[in-house]
Amino acid sequence: MLTPHQALQTHFGLQEFRPAQLEIIDHILAGNNTLATLPTGSGKSLTFQLPSFLLRDKGTTVVISPLLSLIRDQVQKLQQQEISAFQIDSTLTTEERHNNLNQLRNGKVQLLYTSPETLANPELLDILKLIPISLVAIDEAHCYSEWGHSFRPSYLSLPHLTRAIKPHAVLALTATATRKVASDIRKAFRIKTAQHIASSPKRENLSYTVIPCTSEQRLDILTNTLAQREHLPAIVYAMQQKQCEEIAHHISTTGLRVKSYHAGMSASSRKQIQDDFLANKTQVIVATIAFGMGVDKSNIRSIIHYHLPKSPEGWMQESGRAGRDDKTAHTYLLACGDDIIPLTNFIRARELEETAIHRLICKLVSQGKTAAIQPYQTRVELGMLSTTLDVILAKLELLKISKYTHTTWRYIQMNVLYGRTLQLTDYPKKHRVAIQSIIDSEDRYDLHDTLEDFGIPSEKIYETLLEIKISGECYMRFSGWQKHYKMLKILDKDQVHDLARELNDYHQNQLEHDEKRLNEVVRISTTKACIPVQFEKWFSVTKAEQNACNNCSSCNGDVRSRKLSTSFKKKRGSTHSLTDQQLENIKEFLDKKKKYLHSPAQLTCVLCGISTPYVRHYYLSHHPIFGSFEHISYDDIHPYSIALMQG
Repeated sequence: MLTPHQALQTHFGLQEFRPAQLEIIDHILAGNNTLATLPTGSGKSLTFQLPSFLLRDKGTTVVISPLLSLIRDQVQKLQQQEISAFQIDSTLTTEERHNNLNQLRNGKVQLLYTSPETLANPELLDILKLIPISLVAIDEAHCYSEWGHSFRPSYLSLPHLTRAIKPHAVLALTATATRKVASDIRKAFRIKTAQHIASSPKRENLSYTVIPCTSEQRLDILTNTLAQREHLPAIVYAMQQKQCEEIAHHISTTGLRVKSYHAGMSASSRKQIQDDFLANKTQVIVATIAFGMGVDKSNIRSIIHYHLPKSPEGWMQESGRAGRDDKTAHTYLLACGDDIIPLTNFIRARELEETAIHRLICKLVSQGKTAAIQPYQTRVELGMLSTTLDVILAKLELLKISKYTHTTWRYIQMNVLYGRTLQLTDYPKKHRVAIQSIIDSEDRYDLHDTLEDFGIPSEKIYETLLEIKISGECYMRFSGWQKHYKMLKILDKDQVHDLARELNDYHQNQLEHDEKRLNEVVRISTTKACIPVQFEKWFSVTKAEQNACNNCSSCNGDVRSRKLSTSFKKKRGSTHSLTDQQLENIKEFLDKKKKYLHSPAQLTCVLCGISTPYVRHYYLSHHPIFGSFEHISYDDIHPYSIALMQG
């Protein structure tokens, strides 16, 4: 068998390992479950791709990633190198999925890439239990911890699923793990402290520059920075979608090839923009943090944060996308104190009344042994952001109150395609009558009504509809996405009350933690100490490694104020006063829209420009007053909202 160094040269054409790579690989080969905390761009993928060759006699390597674009790109690249890599995820056609599962079943897959959601699918899991598995590599492992900066409920089942397929070793990978997050990961995946390999976030080729500025100065600083060709290609990160569009337009006037990228675009548009950037057809991407995860582009020369990042984790992870080719690269933060208020407002807007959490729990437990909720409708009804609802539902699973089982759609609209014939003779009579009735209906049909209308449980008719969809004879439009749960405990009123209080306290702790993260970003951006060393302290890197980088604003002696510049001044401890005209404008808005607003919190979100599900659902974000007071803190606007709503 080849040694790791021989495999590195033979299969990857490289002569030397990067720091920590060989230590991680040695642990895996020895069968030790391992946690690797490596900075973005340090070669994490090699730590599982290389062992897949050396452990081939022990079976298939399974790679779990939440990033479907990364899965696609890595599989394509490996297949081009004639490596037996396949993917199983929601992007495949039925035929592709069937073929890939057969390859896996027959032992012909060296590297299998999948998502956390797909791994839980019984069809895939049953095959994995029957074949030998050499390694399970879990990318973005910080998503498991509820204290990670991008917690994902789909990760909760991974420890159980991973143990079910009995791999030779488990490798958990992340670029960002505080002491608490690392402890959560180690405990979940049974990793000993000695098998936690943590590297410093410092990279010799990457410089961190903080440029204090006012809002008015930012565009000029950005333009001047991008005018230097050694800073291209570049990614510019902005706070909001509309800002991406505005900044991209300004950059385009300088002659650079620039595109904006954000979640408001269609999936096809985002894919085309990403592909053009990878192909060097676009020089600059202006994006929200939705861009960058899984983008395999090694020659990015600069990352520019136009606004303050929300957390040290985001700042470091996004910055680390520059210079993956080990050549000189730069990161810039255009540090303006005006960003603190909108970022704090976003945290404030996630605050909930305990009654909202109580209503959510009642909605689940009142349905009996099984329950279903529509996430969109629930978010609008309860005034919850998507991430908040997901985290609370995940917390209920952690507490073993409920268990997610599957997803369906509530509504269906269908018709037979022109020139096609739909054969229903193989289905029971009740199903034939129900399907024909749905087709004859001119409007969408509520599948919750099938039991009353046709004597068929909605789950059964849904299965029939999916079978018909595969035939390709009908056009179907599903809507009203539903998540289904098995309820594991019966709760009385007192228990529901206590649980709601517990979850409310937990949610408040989450908000306080997010404020702490934002405050740490402000502190690092104004400190005179080495910036990468401050990251090391945040991520609890061993003190012995905390040596100055000699390549950041602090180490270079750049002059920086201890306080970020702000456009709107107010005395310490005072509140912002609204003018008579501003109050009149709000009153006029309420005269027209008050029927859509049920709480001062909803009005405050409109005035501060916070686009919650409720605000979007009733098109309140389209009104000119939306965001009129985004430069004023939520806490200063909220008392006015209370007074005006009661007046």
